[in-house]
Amino acid sequence: MRSAPRSNLKHLPWMTALALGFTPTLAWAIPDYDPQSRTWSGTSELVRIAAEAEVELRPTTTLDWGQLPRGGALLVLHPRNSLGLADVSAFLDDGGRVAWLDDFGASEEFWRWFQFRSEPVLEGVPRAPELPELLVARPRMAHPLTVGVDALVTNLPMALAHPRLRPVFDFAGRGQGLLLVGQIRAGKLVVAGDPSVLINTMMRFPGNRQFAHNLLAFLAARPGGRVTMVYGDVRVRGQWQGRTRARTRRREAVNTLNTAFRSLSDALGSTSVLRPFAALLTLAVTCIVAALAWGRRPSERSGPRGPVGATAGVTERVAIFSARGANLLLPALVARTLLEGALLRAVGLKPPTDMRAVLDRLSTRLGSAQRDDVRAVLTELDVVARGVEDGERAKVSPKAFVAVWRRVAGVLRGIESPPR
Repeated sequence: MRSAPRSNLKHLPWMTALALGFTPTLAWAIPDYDPQSRTWSGTSELVRIAAEAEVELRPTTTLDWGQLPRGGALLVLHPRNSLGLADVSAFLDDGGRVAWLDDFGASEEFWRWFQFRSEPVLEGVPRAPELPELLVARPRMAHPLTVGVDALVTNLPMALAHPRLRPVFDFAGRGQGLLLVGQIRAGKLVVAGDPSVLINTMMRFPGNRQFAHNLLAFLAARPGGRVTMVYGDVRVRGQWQGRTRARTRRREAVNTLNTAFRSLSDALGSTSVLRPFAALLTLAVTCIVAALAWGRRPSERSGPRGPVGATAGVTERVAIFSARGANLLLPALVARTLLEGALLRAVGLKPPTDMRAVLDRLSTRLGSAQRDDVRAVLTELDVVARGVEDGERAKVSPKAFVAVWRRVAGVLRGIESPPR
């Protein structure tokens, strides 16, 4: 990244400001990206576009994490202060949508946190020879953000790259990216190297105006949805409510297993039987999931991982884990044995018995939906076991195994509750 700071929009031609009916002195007296400003560097047109898109845009100079709703949307333009990267990560993990547009603001730490690399645009096509700083970025794949947009006009942008994401918009020449989209657990992250694509003077370009409409609709996710917008010298208050939780899938898988083991131990009434299997399964899942973690730093700071699913037509789809030949068949069979033992102990039956008898006894503890879930889990594990008995090459992926264990934990919590 360039080390020499610059005012974000100073190279935009002064004739633009004059054409909009403002003097240069007035234009520079108002902060850039101010939603109440009708100057060339304000975002009053963005507010108007939000109304047209039926999006509730809420600009603020103070980001209060405690006031953002779960699964909400945040638009960040040229921040000059840190917003709290742990809070941003946790907000995304919990289903939030974040669009982060910056070139020379305080984003270096943010880009490193999410594994983006920034650099000056080395080659690009200017919109006109007399305006070499206004480079044109073109859409490179189908995406909700590219609908109706033939080109985005930028102003001295930064090029962005990510090891596993393809750009949605990029520049000609070396194909450097302007905008990338990734998924972090349940959330969506949009990152672009030029916030000035959304200022008033850029709204005279049809592609920029349509992009602004698309971006707001994408963040809001539904008509009438709310988007909180922060810019410039934003102040931060509070913290996101769930940021202290473990964020990695590896840790979540281990925590899920630990919960299941505790429930199994209570149901069986004896830890001596469970401990060897618990150690075996914990070791197997921890090692395999760690080996499958995709990225050089598989932590809550590693951001979006994996290539975009362009061939499937879903460009923001990011592959976080891949099976890569791992097979958790043996732990799945052990899980089946332990679950059946826990169920028999809970209902006071001894083998041999059948599923119907077990479910009849569970009717005093579980509702019909929970009994259906018990039947589904047992059936799924029986299918795996029968495949082995029939000589088939059965396979259980880590993702399938963890999913089964989550359901097992739910079943065991249900049977441990007092009879109704």
